[in-house]
Formats: sequence, structure tokens, C-alpha cells
Amino acid sequence: MSSAPAGLAEPALAARTRGRVVSLTARNPLQLECTIVHHVPGRVRLRVRRLQHEPELGQRVVAWLTAQSGVHAARASAPNASLVVTFDSAVLSVVDIVNMLNAGLPSDAHRAAGSAPPGRSALICGGLALGLSLFGAPGLITGALLAASAVPVVARALSSLREERQLSADALDATAIGILLARGDIAAAALSASLIAGGEYIRALTARRSQGALTALLAAQGRSAWVVRGRRKERVAAELVEPGDVVVTYPGELLVVDGLVVRGRALVDQKTLTGESVPVLKTAGASVFASTVVTDGKLYVEAQAVGTRTRAGVIVQLLEDAPRHDTRLGNYARRYADRLVLPTFALAGGLLVVTGDIARAVSVLIIDFATGIRVSAPTTVLAAMTSAVHSDILVKGGRALEQLAAVDTLVFDKTGTLTEGRPRVTQVHAFDRAVSRQQVLRLAAGAEQRLSHPAAEAIVQAAQRAGVAIPERGDLHLAVGLGVRAEIEGATIHIGSPRYLARQQVKLSDAARGLADDAGRRGASTVFIARDGCLIGALSYADMPRPEAPGVIDALRARGIREFVMVTGDNTQVARYVAQQLRIERVEAEVFPEHKADIVRELQARGHVVGVIGDGINDSPALAHADVSISLKAASEVARETADIVLHGDLNGLPVAVDIARQAMDVIRQNLAIVAAPNAAGMLLAALGMVGPVGATALNNGSNVAAALNGLRPLLRRGGGAPISGPAEPVRRAGWLRPAVD
Repeated sequence: MSSAPAGLAEPALAARTRGRVVSLTARNPLQLECTIVHHVPGRVRLRVRRLQHEPELGQRVVAWLTAQSGVHAARASAPNASLVVTFDSAVLSVVDIVNMLNAGLPSDAHRAAGSAPPGRSALICGGLALGLSLFGAPGLITGALLAASAVPVVARALSSLREERQLSADALDATAIGILLARGDIAAAALSASLIAGGEYIRALTARRSQGALTALLAAQGRSAWVVRGRRKERVAAELVEPGDVVVTYPGELLVVDGLVVRGRALVDQKTLTGESVPVLKTAGASVFASTVVTDGKLYVEAQAVGTRTRAGVIVQLLEDAPRHDTRLGNYARRYADRLVLPTFALAGGLLVVTGDIARAVSVLIIDFATGIRVSAPTTVLAAMTSAVHSDILVKGGRALEQLAAVDTLVFDKTGTLTEGRPRVTQVHAFDRAVSRQQVLRLAAGAEQRLSHPAAEAIVQAAQRAGVAIPERGDLHLAVGLGVRAEIEGATIHIGSPRYLARQQVKLSDAARGLADDAGRRGASTVFIARDGCLIGALSYADMPRPEAPGVIDALRARGIREFVMVTGDNTQVARYVAQQLRIERVEAEVFPEHKADIVRELQARGHVVGVIGDGINDSPALAHADVSISLKAASEVARETADIVLHGDLNGLPVAVDIARQAMDVIRQNLAIVAAPNAAGMLLAALGMVGPVGATALNNGSNVAAALNGLRPLLRRGGGAPISGPAEPVRRAGWLRPAVD
């Protein structure tokens, strides 16, 4: 084990967990505290608390570290304040890594982390130059401000010339501003520079921002687990659990490893990982997965895979390997204007040679096809994003609007997206003529009250909705995953599966078993209720389709979406029944998260523009690989983080979001015409000598302002989030849900 390095302020060493980990704290000139959490040869995990408050600082640290000799890779997680460094152990040690952070972290990392969006300073300087020039301020002051505003334009022009070996629209802008400044027309030059800087600033505001929480949430980093050590149980950090350790997980706790159950019995909610709508019973010999939750019971699990090797860790890798798209709207200005740069310079030079008229050549250079689109396109995006907020829709960037407008295929998750994500009682049956369905529901709710199983909660809620008075229960005995025995009003009530009632010597008729089979074909589960050993009734429950889902699917079809796919980890029978209710033809069931991403890639390979709508951890790889990803406010945090668009209401917001995106793209295309037509006419008039520099400036900037104002039109849209479908539940119309009680 390496010793503390010299030069560290107040080094602290502490051996922990069988000598596997050393804790070491250091402080660098930027007050960046780092603590060694875990290390193996060639890899170290550091805790850097400051990353939680400055996510962009992590990007700077990673970029700097990976440029150092001997460092293979680095990864920062802001929510967990974690920095993982992979390095060549023959070249570097853990102490070397800490010393590198201590002594070599660039001092500009802090400034970069808190820097303002590009274009802001240039916009301020350009605006001040314009205002001061109109009030007759000294030329030296306005000229200096104008020069500061034009610096980014000149820098981009030189960069394009140096790196891409071509003249860009920035070169045309810089030349025009320079000529106007040389002619003493500071107001016109300042207006042009301000418009360009404003466009860049708005573009930066509309770029998608991500806090980077997704991978940390999946890996369950920062959590702890109970590990059996001899005859004792020790609480250790999840990162310190090793294969072969036995982890004890209690009700309400998250599993932090993939492994085999060696002892115990529990219901495990795997919804976020597999999409299964109801908890799964796990007993000795069953496999369990990290990032799933024990809802009832207790498990002793022998760890087989930990950290990045778990199924959740595979999802992390899929997310990290997902394509990184440009988060700005497709740059119409550059594609549109760059092709005209050389012809414009050639025309201006030709006019100067032929006519000798400098004013005519300058007028042609002033006519700028790029600035108007540069300003109006991001203005339109920002206006559309603001309009979406009024409809309870969060759009994280311009590219999301562009892709959503072009989507022709939608991939839906089932559980929690197309369905409510929690079971609801769909049918109540009474088998005894002396017992009503209301009494069956009343006794079932009395036995199930205050239990945490989702089915128990569904039964209690059904009784409450029906206005049934729930009786108090006496003694209770719970058989995890099977059923419940309770004393209610002097009678013994059993409620549970056919297997559980058979153990209690309660006979089920063929009709009762047929009822359960029929409910199963419709995606529902059934429990039976017995009183004093006699079967009196049954309840069926299921994860119901969202009331608005059929109307939303129809509305999307009306908008030209051609293909709908439902992808879920739930069983095929349940999935197909839900898809049938919603008229979705293609169903992919019982798939794990990595396969969901494969389905998305397959659709893209066929030429489709694919949107993915999901709400769980298991949907995150598909969301990350989609052309545009959509989630719901009630979704898991990782799904909301991954998604480009978040619906803060229900699915009714999806057709509204499509409308907003398509309107924004229509407005951008209109702005192309608004800018192109006047400027083309102006260039012709300037070439003929009919418009001078002042007229060219007025014409050019006038069309730019007109396009920018037109870009604000999406703000006129209000109240776009009205329900698409009626209040009646689609499953009720399908005859699935009968009245719960008499």
C-alpha cells in the first residue's frame, strides 16, 4: 500500500474493509477536495464533493486528466461527486493521480465551470456600442466596444480558415463589420455585430443542458449495503461489495448487486429494470438484479456481479456509448450562407474592378444572408420552448424540436408509460349467494390494509373509491408472495393465490380456476378470498392502460406517425392484451434494456426517424439511442435526465409537443424566405448601383429584424395542453372492467 505523498495538506490514511481501501484527503490550489474511495491496480475511484455543485468542472478535470501521460480514461459523476480514473499501473500509482490533481489541475477549470453562455459578453458590448453611437458618444469608446463585440466573429472566421481551409459566413460578417467601421458607420456596424452576438447567445441558451445524473443513479453508487462478515453484519459502501460477499437486503431497500438468493423469501419490484408491472417472488436459488427493490420480506444474496458488471452497469455502458448528437438546431445559417461566401466576395471584387466604385462593392458585402437566420432560428427555438412550457412540456434543446418534427416512428414503453404503472382492481366476484361483491371487497380490504404490496394497496384503494367501510383486523399472518390470514369480526379470512388457499384446505371450483385463467389472458392477476375455510369471492387486478392513451395514439396517427411499437420487459400475454386495447400492432415483450436499444437501432437502420417514450431505468438505453427521447414527469430520475423532452402532464402532451415542433420548423422555413428574398433583391440593386451602403445596411438589418420577430410567433400559442381524449377509460369501453361492486 502506498504511503501518503509529501506535499499533501494534512494527509489522512485509514485502512478499511480487509485492507482493500485507503482513504486519503488532499486539497489543491482550487480547493478541490478528493478522497480515495476504492482502488485496484490501474483504477481508482475518488470522491470529489465539489463536482456536485459544479458539474461542468468535472468535464474540465476529465479532459485534463486524459491528456496526461499514463492515464487511459477518466469519468466524472456530478450527483455522486465521483471521479473514476483508469491508468497504466506500470507508469503511475494512486498517489501519483492524487498528486496530479493536487499540483496540476488547471487554474481556469473553476472559471470554465461557471462561465456564461457564449455570445453574452459580445451581445452586451455590441448593444452598448449601438446605444452610445446613437447618442453621439466619442468614437474611441464606441469603437472599442464594437471591436470587443466583433472579436468572436473574427475568431470564428480565422478558425474556419485555419482548420477547415475555407471561408465561412463569419468571414463575410467580419469583413462587412470592418468596412462599416472603417467608413465610420459605427451604428450600422454595431447593429450587425449585436444581431450576430444575440444569435449566438440565444443558440447557447437553447442548447441542451444535462446534469449527468443518469449513470450514477443506475450504478447505485453512494449507497450502502449490509454484508455478512462472519457472524456479524457490517454496513459498507456499495462500491466495496465484492463477488462472493453475502448481502442482506430488507424491505424498502435497493439491491446493489446481481446475484443468487441463498436464503430468505421476498417480493422484489423489478419494474424500473425489467418493466414487469407487479413484484416478483424470489426464493432460494432465484436470480436478483441491482437497482431493483425488495418490497416485502428479506433476502440473503450471494453477489455474482458488482458495480459496472451488473445488469444496471451494462445500462451505464450503453448510455455512455450512445451517440452524442449536436444539441443545437441544424445550423441553417451556415449551410445556407457558407455556400454564398465566395460568390459574394467574387461579385464585390468584380464590381470593384469593373466599376471602381468602392461604395457599390461595400454594399454587396453588407448584404448578409447568414445573420438573419442565425438570429431568427434560435429565437424561434427559444419561443417554441417557452410555448411548450405553457403546455407543461419541457424541451431541452433545439435539436429535440427538429427531430420531433420529423419523427415517423414511435417506440413506447408499456409499464408506467402506456399504463398507469400500478395495479388497479378490475373485477370483484362473489361465489356465495349470501355474500355480495361489496362484502367480498370489504373483507379483502380489511385483511390487506396497511400492507405494502402493490396488490394490497390496489384492493384498499378500490374499497375506498367504492365507499366501503374497511373493518379493523385482529391477528395477521403474512406468507410472502402467497397470501394473508387475518382475523376480522370473529372470522378467519384467507386471501391469496390458488396455491395458498389449497395449503389452507380451501377448495377452488373449476369455475373459479377458469375465472383466473380468463383474467390472465386479459393481463390481470386474481386472488381468492375465503371466510372460515369457505371460498366466498375473488378479485382481479391489473396495471390499467392510461385513460388518455387510445386517444393519444389516434391523434398521433392523424399527424402522420406511421409506425407504433410497444417494447416491454413484461410477459408476452399481458403486453399483447394492452397493445390490442391501444391498437398497437408491433409488440416486443420480455426484453431486457440492452435489447430495447437494439430495436431502436434496427428501426433507424431501416430509415425511420425514431422517437422513444419511456419512464424507467430499463428504458434509458433506448432513450439514449433514439433520434428524440421523451419521458414523463413521474418517471424515474434517470429517464427524465436522459430524455430530450419531458411531459409534465400526461400523454396528452405528446401530440401537442409534435404540433409545437412542426410549427417551429415551419416558422424557420418561413424565415429563410423572409431573409432570402429582400437580401437577394438588395444584392441585385447594390450590384446595379441603385442601393448604397446605408440602404444595404437598412435592407439587410430590416429583414433580419423581421425574421427575428416572426420567430417569436410560437409564443402566441397558448393552452395547447387540452386533453386529446375523453374522460372515459378505454378498458371500460372494451368491456374489461366491470363495476367493482354491486
